[in-house]
Amino acid sequence: MEDSETAREHRDLLRGVLAGDAAAAEEFFRVTADVLWSVCSRRARDQAQALEAFDAVCHGLAENGFERLRGYDGRSRLTTFVALLSRDLLAQRLMRLLREDAERGWGAFEAFFGADLERLIRRRLPGSAHAETRREAWQEICAGLLAEECRRLRSFTGAGSLIGFVLHTADRLLLDFIRTFSMRRRMPAAIARLPILEQEIFRCVHWQCAAADAEGLSRVLADRVHPAPRLEIISAALANVRGALPVGYAASAATNRFVSLSDVPDLAEGQTVASAQSPEDNLVGMEEEQMLSAAVAVLRKVAATLPRAERDYVRITLAGVEPLPAREVARLMQRPVEDVYKLKQRVLRRLREAIAEHAEVKKWHASV
Repeated sequence: MEDSETAREHRDLLRGVLAGDAAAAEEFFRVTADVLWSVCSRRARDQAQALEAFDAVCHGLAENGFERLRGYDGRSRLTTFVALLSRDLLAQRLMRLLREDAERGWGAFEAFFGADLERLIRRRLPGSAHAETRREAWQEICAGLLAEECRRLRSFTGAGSLIGFVLHTADRLLLDFIRTFSMRRRMPAAIARLPILEQEIFRCVHWQCAAADAEGLSRVLADRVHPAPRLEIISAALANVRGALPVGYAASAATNRFVSLSDVPDLAEGQTVASAQSPEDNLVGMEEEQMLSAAVAVLRKVAATLPRAERDYVRITLAGVEPLPAREVARLMQRPVEDVYKLKQRVLRRLREAIAEHAEVKKWHASV
């Protein structure tokens, strides 16, 4: 809330602006220029784009005799109100640009929403263990928003905030992406036989990358286990989890597959064989690898039948160990970046349709 004198001055200023006083309008832009430039420059790739956005926002605020300023009720700072209003104006301009020039509009979209989307993804997938998964999540969100000529973005009805709508839509796409690998997690048989507290500790540490210490876990477990366990009970349960884990177990946050034993420390002296994988775990693992190999062979055959552009996309994206950003794929293919997102959607759809009826793929899909 602004101090009473400043708030009164701003209300008087707005009255003059809404009454058509040119001097008041000039003073309004002088008072709000810094915040308007701050919003526009943070949402632009370069100064030229920021200047263009600044000019568009100023025209938007002055439109219809500054009609949009009538919504100011004095409960917040005028600069805060104008900053939020300018963000909505920029978002509306962005939607118009997407309809008129898809390539230029998508570049502006990434500049405008990039930081918000990164924060959204990091909140859902925190920690260094999810770095690669966050890159994949970014591409999945972009592909989902671009799909079918930006159908999801065009479904905005005008009710509420466009920015809130876009972030809510992106969050739903992100959750869909997370479900594609979170559902594949299989708790080791030895852990599944332990009490609920131990199982929750296993999920926190090995699936959600929480620190394996009693004090940190106590804050997380307070919302999951009732009554909230004491620190000494958590410490004992954590030791039970360590003792029951298969030898060398280390779950990847993205795929939940076992890593090589060469990636983990040697067994401590005196560690018992009771923590090794059970025979049923070994059998399940072998069967999964065989089914996955068969499914991959089918995938290679189907990929060879794709049109040239789609084969190139598959070859480039699968060529390296690390997934390439969409802009790098676009550079290598010498295509606009929005074409790359559309290619991805088309490739995934064709592959799903082509391999859906193969027995090897059905077996692997059922196993995960």
